[in-house]
Amino acid sequence: MSARVDLTPEARAYFQCVLAARDGRRCFYCGRNFKRRPLRRKTLDHYVPHRIWPAWEVDNLVLACEGCNLAKGDRLPWPLVWLLLAVFRPENWELTA
Repeated sequence: MSARVDLTPEARAYFQCVLAARDGRRCFYCGRNFKRRPLRRKTLDHYVPHRIWPAWEVDNLVLACEGCNLAKGDRLPWPLVWLLLAVFRPENWELTA
């Protein structure tokens, strides 16, 4: 398991600009606009938790308000869980002994 690395302020600003251009200036989870609510603290969130995908890659980062980021925590988001369950259904698994 890799240790979590703190980003420099410049790297954090870079990721926030890239993500805002990709997804808009709103929370990925609740959709609230950061531009209209300047006091709402925006955070960088690993969509797939850092413990599973331990890297700072744009493909796995989203902008989230602090409340949504804290609520999600270190869990997989439900849409991803549903997708995984739809593709890998337990009834399709064969038990081999």
